[in-house]
Amino acid sequence: MMESKYALFSGSCLCLAAVQYLLQRGQLGCVVLVEAEPNPDLVQLQQFLHHHQIPMLQYKTESDDALIAELDRLGVNSGLVYLFRHKVRSKLIDYFAGRLLNIHPSALPDYRGPMPVFWQLKEGVETVRLTLHEVTEQLDGGAIATHIDLPVHPFDTSQCLHQKLAQMVPALLEQFTQQQAAGTLTWQAQSEDVEIDGERCEPRYAAFVQVEDLLIDWQRHTSSEIVNLARAANAELGGARFKFREGMLQLMQASSMDCQLTGIKPGTVLELDRVKGLLVKTKDGAVRLDTVLTEQGIFDGYRFAILFGLEPGLAVAPTSSARM
Repeated sequence: MMESKYALFSGSCLCLAAVQYLLQRGQLGCVVLVEAEPNPDLVQLQQFLHHHQIPMLQYKTESDDALIAELDRLGVNSGLVYLFRHKVRSKLIDYFAGRLLNIHPSALPDYRGPMPVFWQLKEGVETVRLTLHEVTEQLDGGAIATHIDLPVHPFDTSQCLHQKLAQMVPALLEQFTQQQAAGTLTWQAQSEDVEIDGERCEPRYAAFVQVEDLLIDWQRHTSSEIVNLARAANAELGGARFKFREGMLQLMQASSMDCQLTGIKPGTVLELDRVKGLLVKTKDGAVRLDTVLTEQGIFDGYRFAILFGLEPGLAVAPTSSARM
């Protein structure tokens, strides 16, 4: 069997566990970087690669010709895509002739798309699957080689989970390598539907997140939905959003609380206490607003309420100054 020499396609330091794994095996030919404006994450990745004298190639959105010529010069015959923001074109896919693999953090075909971790946390999943699959022209649509499941901690944010998944990549690649060597690797074509709550449905799509996806609807959202939305959007998306007077505030962290009170409109402040914090009624209970980000700073719920004049009986997003 031909020895694999990989090009790793990425643009994030989260790929470094994969880089080190391939380096240790003597299988890393180069790293292909995203075409993007410099940002701290990308610059840090470039500095690491430069320090370790790992060849860096630049992906160009207008053409693959120069990249393919460089890959050929380096003797690269396999590719691994992880946290790479560009859709790989057919010419580059053809160059690898079936040896271009993508690492996607979901149980494909569910949550295909660019932001699977956010949407799964928002839905409150208890497990995220790290899937290794063939790259085809259909986004996240190629046959699956192998996978590893990772339990989700109730406090995990998107950033926490991305870091945990990144640390699992070497185990995923080792599993793939061992199955390949033992002849037990079986490629599974993706189905076109998934089972959700016992029913066959179309797979969910993990689209880019828009501001409206982050909005808390106090009348509609349950306590757990608000908690999950806040942690899914913490930190790079700036938390869940809720309207407050004439502006919009950011909820970075919240906790579900039991509440047996009925007849109180969701969005109403139930309790304000230095120890218990700021409790707000939801349709099925209550949430404690743990961390709120405002233009004036970052506050716990109690300090936020005191500074902004909230007290029990007032609505977080009142339509008038009337008490509930």
